[in-house]
Amino acid sequence: MHAMENLTRPSARRSGSQPFPDYPGNARSFVHLDAKLLPYWHTLFDVCPALLKLDPPDGTRIFREFMTWAYRRQVTLNWTFHLQVCRWLLESAYRYRIDEEHIETLMIASAARWVVSDDSQALGVVLTCQRSASVVFDWKSTDQPARRPIAAELEELPPTPWDFAWCPLGTRNGSGFRRWLPV
Repeated sequence: MHAMENLTRPSARRSGSQPFPDYPGNARSFVHLDAKLLPYWHTLFDVCPALLKLDPPDGTRIFREFMTWAYRRQVTLNWTFHLQVCRWLLESAYRYRIDEEHIETLMIASAARWVVSDDSQALGVVLTCQRSASVVFDWKSTDQPARRPIAAELEELPPTPWDFAWCPLGTRNGSGFRRWLPV
């Protein structure tokens, strides 16, 4: 988040509170800002290209509105990035156009980022969203071949009290679920 704060913090000389003012396309600061935020754009739309249909042709409005929202709330853009995008979409003017597939895709993307970034002893993660019937599991790679379905994925899980929740899983067998944690 620190890098994003440096990029988007409005200078004292500028009036207004928008961290993403409309720069002319040839302005050096516009190119600099966009070049530094481009990895976040790709992180979102390369994994979830269906979101581009909500804001054709390039998702710029969705991206800038989300990044402004994230900046104002000081959201950490870690493995929860896609969940935060989903949270924002479900609160935004796009909420009526977001369907189960969008939610599930964003949850899968967050779970995948957790798997590659987590350095704890947990073997996997489970994510849920109150507005979705989907529960997403993802597992760190192991030497054991994957058996489908994994016993932990067959357990009945309690509903979450939060809009988005997660739980690290210590086993692939049943009883790996402890409790929901808020995102």
